[in-house]
Amino acid sequence: MVVELLTGEEKMRAFAELLRPEPTEDGFESEERLVICGVSWERYLDLDKALGDDRPGPRFYYLEGELEIMTTSNEHERIKKWIGDLMAVYFEETGIEIMPRGQATMRQALKQAGAEPDESWCVHGEKEFPDLALEIALTAGGLSKLEIYRRFNVPEVWFWRQQALEIFALPNDRAPYEAVSRSRLLPDLDIALLERCVAIRSWQQARRAFRAGFGDSHLRSGPPQGL
Repeated sequence: MVVELLTGEEKMRAFAELLRPEPTEDGFESEERLVICGVSWERYLDLDKALGDDRPGPRFYYLEGELEIMTTSNEHERIKKWIGDLMAVYFEETGIEIMPRGQATMRQALKQAGAEPDESWCVHGEKEFPDLALEIALTAGGLSKLEIYRRFNVPEVWFWRQQALEIFALPNDRAPYEAVSRSRLLPDLDIALLERCVAIRSWQQARRAFRAGFGDSHLRSGPPQGL
């Protein structure tokens, strides 16, 4: 194992510093990712169990023998919290019934896949796996999250990258995800408004701006049709 190649506390600190990602363009601390190859499904489960189900971190993603271990940063957690809270406002005001799944672990042994999304939701009724998963990606790299979520047949995956939301929808034939400009699950969601409000550093101001952006008539219009 990699750890066995390192001896002494000073070498460990130096190695950890070399692995630390560069800050993002806006100066915020990034996530840290480590991908380990050749990890069996059983070892993945054992490691997850050893660290505890209710741990605050690190987060695990698994795909066919490769394990990604990821730690988050303060900015990562802020963006996750802002989007989650703004979406709670959206669901409440539009009357869309949802079942929040948060970071609940997703696993499929037969498909050799595991994930811990930043946020996730079942739309219109509880399901085994969510309809929508959110990933905050301040840094590039790691396992293919889209391939992992495709194995769970998650209809839509959102990535927050470079201060913007990228939306990927799964075609009906379960082909690879395709990038779309608007959410197919929530077609009336104003993505530009959501992005602007996430950029607001004040939690209160972000929520107020998001509510105001809807307008009274939109808030009373009820759930979108065709979901």
